[in-house]
Amino acid sequence: MNAEDLAIIRRCLAGDERAYRELVKRYETMVFSVALRMVRQSQDAEDITQETFVRMFGALERYDPSRPFAAWLMTIASRLSIDHLRRRRVRPIPLFQRETGSEEERVIDVRDPGLGPEDVTSHREEELRTQELIDSLPPHYRIVVLLRHQQDLSYDEIARTLDLPLGTVKARIHRARALLKRRLEGRET
Repeated sequence: MNAEDLAIIRRCLAGDERAYRELVKRYETMVFSVALRMVRQSQDAEDITQETFVRMFGALERYDPSRPFAAWLMTIASRLSIDHLRRRRVRPIPLFQRETGSEEERVIDVRDPGLGPEDVTSHREEELRTQELIDSLPPHYRIVVLLRHQQDLSYDEIARTLDLPLGTVKARIHRARALLKRRLEGRET
């Protein structure tokens, strides 16, 4: 464990409010980044980030210093993100809207929020496509890919973070990569 993190945690446990702010400042970008990649909505990611730190502070006395603090914190953030995805329901958008007090319905124009190819470079298009493919993965595959490739966690760290057997982590990463490869080759959409 990082000695500096341990010192900050000890100060937190002693009631030092500045230490709490220091921990948040130190890890909020990492937590927000993972939450955003999981839930894809900035406001939801902000809520998850805040809830992650609330839960962290509530459980700090149970933290095991033999584990990396970042991995422990990412466990909280990833579980909250997955819980959010499970609770979230897709709400259909009506294509027709009835005016109040009228029997007439009018068509609602739905704009495609995506950028046209004339607006982006080919590199940006590839980046967007890759992000879409990762975002299309089921949550249990997406989280291991994000932790491995965005947060650069080792397989062991991912296993500890998600409280999964190492073999399960390896299998999920392998399956996620295979699924991404098939989708890139156009064999599966």
